Amino acid sequence: MPCGVPVWAVRAYVGYALATVVGALFADVDGGWRWSLASSAVIAVVCVALRGGIPESARWLLSRGRREEAEALIEKYGIEVDIDAELDESQAPAREGFRALFSRRHLRSTVFASVFWAALVLPYFAIGTFWTQVFEALNMGDNAVAALLVYSFTAVAGVTAGCLVVDRIGRRRLLIPPFWITAGALALVALWPTSTPVIVGGFLFFIFLNAASSALTAIHPLEVFPTSLRTTGVGFATAMSRVGAAIGTFLLPMGLDRFGAEFVLLIGAGVLALGGLVSQFLAPETTDMDLARAARKARGA
Repeated sequence: MPCGVPVWAVRAYVGYALATVVGALFADVDGGWRWSLASSAVIAVVCVALRGGIPESARWLLSRGRREEAEALIEKYGIEVDIDAELDESQAPAREGFRALFSRRHLRSTVFASVFWAALVLPYFAIGTFWTQVFEALNMGDNAVAALLVYSFTAVAGVTAGCLVVDRIGRRRLLIPPFWITAGALALVALWPTSTPVIVGGFLFFIFLNAASSALTAIHPLEVFPTSLRTTGVGFATAMSRVGAAIGTFLLPMGLDRFGAEFVLLIGAGVLALGGLVSQFLAPETTDMDLARAARKARGA
């Protein structure tokens, strides 16, 4: 069974866009940053309320030997799960720990999930967070706020498109070509920083395709780890993506001040190219596979 359309990925990008709108509204308000920061608490409270009562997954219950509960859950929600296959998957070895991520059995999946996710988000969050500075460094005038809104809502369109086509064109096609194209787009802007059409076109290609590929962050990490290690593996890959985003947002302003926008964009292109290279060799094609079969293919079994 495919993981399906990752709707939450769309909601995440809608959240980024709304945060941009809120920030723009409070930009000229005295102490507006406090209101901007406090506004996130409203959504957080709503999310906490909505998460109450969420059941454990059927696969997790099966991995813990709680078959009756899993069968009841499957029947209640109409989940398509091959119980026998899942039981086989959860047996070997059961309840693997953190160290198993770096074993020969799972290292390929760990490297792939961590690198592709970090490579996607590092340039996106670095450029998006300091878009005003990047915009000014490229001598694009004083319309940075409007450009940031375009940046955010183009990303929403991109991730929506990615979610709509991911089960049609396959995981690898949605992941690998966009990595190379977005790397080329940023490199093109860096090499021709005085051409407005190149800058606008390059950034639009980068934003749209990067966000489209980001739909896979809700799918691929889940598919490449077995049930016994899925939460640990996805958690580690998520942590590595946050490390990547933090590195990008920390280093970009220093890079702008010391080396200029062209250098920063070339580094971003290099990061995307690295993601494309790693994905080219390590990304499994798991479209139309259930999670047990996808995890076996990811480790070459």
